Amino acid sequence: MIKLMDDTPLPELPAVAEEPARERQLRQTLEWSLESVASWMITDGRFIADPMALTEALMERLDAAGARIDRLRISCRTLHPQLSAIGLSWTREGGAQVWPGEHGIEQSDAYIGSPIQHVHTHGTALQRRVAPTPAADEHAIWADLRADGICDYVALPLVFANRLINVMTVATRDPNGFGEDDVARLQGLTHLLAPHIELLVMRQTVLGLLDTFVGKRISERILQGQVKRGDGEQISAAFWYSDLRGFTALSETLPTDQLLRLLNDYYEYCAAAAAARGGEILQFIGDAILIVFEIKDPSRTGEVCQAALDAAIDAFDSIAVVNSRRHRAGLPTIEFGLGLHVGTVTHANVGAPNRLAFNVVGPAVNRTARIQGMTKELKIPLLMSRRFASEVRSPVQSVGSHDLRGVAKAQELFRLKED
Repeated sequence: MIKLMDDTPLPELPAVAEEPARERQLRQTLEWSLESVASWMITDGRFIADPMALTEALMERLDAAGARIDRLRISCRTLHPQLSAIGLSWTREGGAQVWPGEHGIEQSDAYIGSPIQHVHTHGTALQRRVAPTPAADEHAIWADLRADGICDYVALPLVFANRLINVMTVATRDPNGFGEDDVARLQGLTHLLAPHIELLVMRQTVLGLLDTFVGKRISERILQGQVKRGDGEQISAAFWYSDLRGFTALSETLPTDQLLRLLNDYYEYCAAAAAARGGEILQFIGDAILIVFEIKDPSRTGEVCQAALDAAIDAFDSIAVVNSRRHRAGLPTIEFGLGLHVGTVTHANVGAPNRLAFNVVGPAVNRTARIQGMTKELKIPLLMSRRFASEVRSPVQSVGSHDLRGVAKAQELFRLKED
């Protein structure tokens, strides 16, 4: 049996005989109250910022209240470059978890025809007893619930302040299932939860957007209060500066979709190689990438420089594989030069009063960019400064001293030693 709950008035029912004492005692035993849960949520509960900790604490209190819930899930739509939804789930055996809903999940079999889609589409709750035997055309979720011993299931709208409909689902193994009073209390629970969950999702969304668009290093500084023009700090780091070859010609000749695919492949594999070795992208500068490998402990300078060099080698190797595929498809290959240096810069919030950006200021970054520029002139794709080369374990060889634009003295540059 499926029941759809909305605001349609119920017809008046005829008077019935007084409820038998045994059934009344059973009903009273099964009844539970939201009062203690509500009191906790508007006091101690509202200070819990971690989604999993909040879910665990909530379920402890619902258990104590006698709610008889064995599984709870909350699915919230979100604005995020990589995710279309953020979810919380709790089971009696596994506790709380956070799960990501990737873009495209709305076209998946798991979503289409599910109770979640019903709530999103109609904005009303859905309750269903889980039959012991499967129906011919039932959604896969019912088989999963049946296998888990679930007897009754309710999906409810969780509505945010902007009227966006999200979903909370609860399930129980209790053979008595959820009565109408239970469902009414669960609907009341969604009203209590919605503001708190909305704040948590908003925080996760802000963090996700900041991490994606400005990077984790900068987002942490923004959230720590470095929001005024001039806020910043000095950092020591190994620096990576890479630049595509022939990008101007490519932008004039390639169709836009192919140009974007080439750029994204270049960015993706460089970023992945750097992240695996502790590097973080500070800026995309046109078709160039500035990556920082911070040196938090001076005694580890050599280790960090070696990690940056290994990341650069990994990037060249990964893009070589990409280029093999692109060549077979008749597409232009990705060619780039990369400079490595180590030094100290100021990482600061600079710009106009109403348009700020974190940037790195100091000769170390300029020198790294100039070293990269020499890769084109010397036709050597990877070059490093003398200071950087002195810190790494990998065998290197000098390619002589060269004048770098804006640098007073000629600088000795190094490459990986050729076999």
